Amino acid sequence: MDFNFLINRWSILFLIIVTCVFYQTSASAESCHRNADNKIIVADTTGTPVSHDSGSNYNQDSCNEEPLFYKVKIFEVMMCASDPFVAGSGDTGSDPDFTSCTNLFTNSSGKDIEITPNVKTDLFDGSVTLPLGNFPYSVIIVSNHLKIKHYETYIDTGDNDADIRGYGASDFSSGKTCWTHEGFTTYTGYSTSMHGKTILSTSAGTSNSLGLICGDTFDADSTSTYNYTTEILDSIDATCDSSGDCDTTFRPYVGYQANSEIDGSYAGVLLQNDRRTVGSNRDNSTTVAYIINFNNPLIITEDVKTFEMLFDTKSSVSIDWGAAASVTNAVKMGVDPFKVKYTISN
Repeated sequence: MDFNFLINRWSILFLIIVTCVFYQTSASAESCHRNADNKIIVADTTGTPVSHDSGSNYNQDSCNEEPLFYKVKIFEVMMCASDPFVAGSGDTGSDPDFTSCTNLFTNSSGKDIEITPNVKTDLFDGSVTLPLGNFPYSVIIVSNHLKIKHYETYIDTGDNDADIRGYGASDFSSGKTCWTHEGFTTYTGYSTSMHGKTILSTSAGTSNSLGLICGDTFDADSTSTYNYTTEILDSIDATCDSSGDCDTTFRPYVGYQANSEIDGSYAGVLLQNDRRTVGSNRDNSTTVAYIINFNNPLIITEDVKTFEMLFDTKSSVSIDWGAAASVTNAVKMGVDPFKVKYTISN
């Protein structure tokens, strides 16, 4: 069944929309507490400067927000008749099984998609073929280099401009506004170089290791250092947060986890460059397969009029903090993964 994208009478849509949801694992998926002027309130002398309880206590080291710009490189989108996820054992993963899957989209170089709030973005440049049938599973393969571009302005608990320390090549930057700059961090905090990139250690008290630049003067259109930062999804061990070993162990998979927002469960597998072989270490893991098991199979018939993928990034910035010498440091804006939901209408 061939459809001419956005031209013929069925007007089949394959769009990325920033209103719904991918995969948010963070236990700290708490929105940042703000004042009436939309500034984030911080206790700017500690490493736990933000509140998760509407300002009653300032005792948390991170909070989550929607990024202004989120960029992801997409390689493949598939629909599958059988389960493509193959569980690993311990810290060793297994290759996924895509033999029952039909590709809706393939780009061997990957296609960069920039996601901004409430803006639709085309994934396909031309026509798209939708397979007919019932599909209990889907797979989206993306680069594990996730990018955001974002800034925030802060005020202290006494209603004064906050004084936060940020990145500087030889000395700290400081001020009330902090923004992303070009650099690389990892999801787990692992700081050894990988993929040919130098990884910022994001260590409070060390100016050239921090993931944000701070200053009192900032303009989103003219500040030359305001740029995308990249977070590498280097390990996806679901247990590492509780055991505290995120940066010392490597696991390339996470099993199915139920999530009502996607009407199903999701699993993830880190893959090598061939996008078929499970990663065996951080350095050869370059892509990630996001696998959905739907509560109710997607049913694609000749009567389909619209087909949409909905990406949610509304909590995909984790603003992380530390402190040194009783001064709050802007450690990084971590890029949390997104969620995906499909909608079909006839």
